[in-house]
Amino acid sequence: MAEIDGAGVAHDDVLTLLVERVPETRRLVEEKYGLRKDEAPPTVDTGLDLYENLLDLLTRPVLQPALERAEPDSDLLQRCFGFVEDVYADTSEHRRGAVYFQVLECLLEARPYLENAIPYLRGPVREAVSHMLKDYEVEGYEHGLPSL
Repeated sequence: MAEIDGAGVAHDDVLTLLVERVPETRRLVEEKYGLRKDEAPPTVDTGLDLYENLLDLLTRPVLQPALERAEPDSDLLQRCFGFVEDVYADTSEHRRGAVYFQVLECLLEARPYLENAIPYLRGPVREAVSHMLKDYEVEGYEHGLPSL
């Protein structure tokens, strides 16, 4: 199991945590890294792939389709955003930037993405989205998100 400490996800364990928390991504990880079924994701030298992995393994194929549904899958969205929170909790600007640009900013691509994501946004991730909405002056959210 991927270790999570006070500083976030242990170095290079992002893929391990992703497939543990969001098993819907396992097939995509296996395809990208040429893994056999149920083979552990790589834990070395994956940091440079983080931006691409967040977008291509989580945001586009899993998170956005889940957010488009008329009846969102609460369990899936909680797991996705729980994973995002853990990666964003890291003190590394590289990881925080990757989450910001490859996951959170993508919530602005379609109104249902943002509106369906709001109930699952917590802590620093919610704050980041709130600041983004203010900075981009998103209609209806010019003052950010309401407090929980």
